[in-house]
Amino acid sequence: MLVNKEKIREYINDQISQADFRARAYVFDAQNKKRPNRNIFIRIQSHLDQFLVGNKSYRWVALTGLRGAGKTTIMYQLYHAKKNIDGYFLILSVDEITQTLGSNINEVINVFEEIIGRPITNLDKPLFLFLDEVQYDEKWGITLKIVYDRADNVFIFSTGSAAALINSNSDIARRAIYEKIYPLSFTEFIKIKRDKYETRGLAQELREIIFGKHSAVEVFDALTKQKQKIGEYYHGISRLDFENYLYYGSLPFMIALENEALVYDQISKSLERVINKDIPQMRGLSSEIISRIPAILYSVADMDALNFTTLAEKFGISRPKIAEIFSVLEQTEILHRLYPHGSHFKQVTQKPSKYLFSSPAFRAMYYKTIGNIITDQNARGKLLEDLAGMYLYRLCDKKPIFSLTYDSAKGGADFIVSVGENKIVVEIGVNKKEYKQVAQTAKKVKAVYSIIISEGVNVLEYNPEANALKIPLKYFLLM
Repeated sequence: MLVNKEKIREYINDQISQADFRARAYVFDAQNKKRPNRNIFIRIQSHLDQFLVGNKSYRWVALTGLRGAGKTTIMYQLYHAKKNIDGYFLILSVDEITQTLGSNINEVINVFEEIIGRPITNLDKPLFLFLDEVQYDEKWGITLKIVYDRADNVFIFSTGSAAALINSNSDIARRAIYEKIYPLSFTEFIKIKRDKYETRGLAQELREIIFGKHSAVEVFDALTKQKQKIGEYYHGISRLDFENYLYYGSLPFMIALENEALVYDQISKSLERVINKDIPQMRGLSSEIISRIPAILYSVADMDALNFTTLAEKFGISRPKIAEIFSVLEQTEILHRLYPHGSHFKQVTQKPSKYLFSSPAFRAMYYKTIGNIITDQNARGKLLEDLAGMYLYRLCDKKPIFSLTYDSAKGGADFIVSVGENKIVVEIGVNKKEYKQVAQTAKKVKAVYSIIISEGVNVLEYNPEANALKIPLKYFLLM
């Protein structure tokens, strides 16, 4: 333990001395210009500000989300924003602690107490403890619970890719403030890539219009009034900006890369880390089963309809094991599961669930590096469906009034958004012209109205007979 303690001491001193240097890479670009903050940053910073004015309820913020969505960036930006406060600062990569040092969070904190010459229960100034990827320490939950309960002058900021691990841990359920980071919206992508800021309040206005009215004509009239604002925002934004966003730009770590081959190589490596590092910690899947997951994901990218029995036969894996694989992929947030409309309390039904990639960048990576057997039009349609699902999932996630399903009938609509008792049918496509599909689903679910989001149209269109409207994709992207 003596040698290990000395290694830990060296590691802590290195982390403290290098923190400012490492933070600069996340806070400033290559031209030494400060990068714009994500929208979520302001909210997270406000929790830390509450702690600083003495509100002890704001002592632990747990940031969850997809690997590569930007959690580490937020952590270093928060550190950089507050580093001039009189306090102790310690940034720890739990992955490094466990796998390189062979240690754990508790041991590192014990050595840190020796370095500063006092226990964290009796600090002379606050400690700001930043912990990246906490799930790599099996006992992180109980360790941080003890720190939280015994030391009220410690602010904990923890991140974790495996959202299911964090959200289901009873040790922190009543203590931490949960925040979730999502892939980039189009306006966030443009803000980071082009330094062009969103129109203040427009996203909220568009969400309330598109999903908060009682008829298609109300939506049409309200959106018509936003036309000028929307046009002004898009001034100077090119078609290439949208293409880059659709194919990889929703993952923030991809924005700085210009070489497309390098982009998809990095996305592939990010997926590999989820499969080979995160998943083994979450489930007792054999290495043989885990080795099949990349091929299974590629099958998802290329299949029109997902069928567990077909996949089980194709890969020689039992159907229950296939179901378990998809469950864990959902927990790591690589995939989003859409239940068929009408399944009560998400019960298992005879109708299949639909799985979308949580970012179209994952599907695009398979198409670009391996290829696809479906038509180009279908392939683009699937990328757009992932994109719409990504937006709608964020709209509905952890909001009791919202839920998201799909119509599993042949020719059924892509999405059914439930807002309280009201249901809104949503279809997205490259150049959707017919209202028949949404009208059929709307009649079945008694929708208040239907929406077609079309990449191929540039103007709003209202169809009174179908109680539906077409919305240009560029309107939807500003939500």
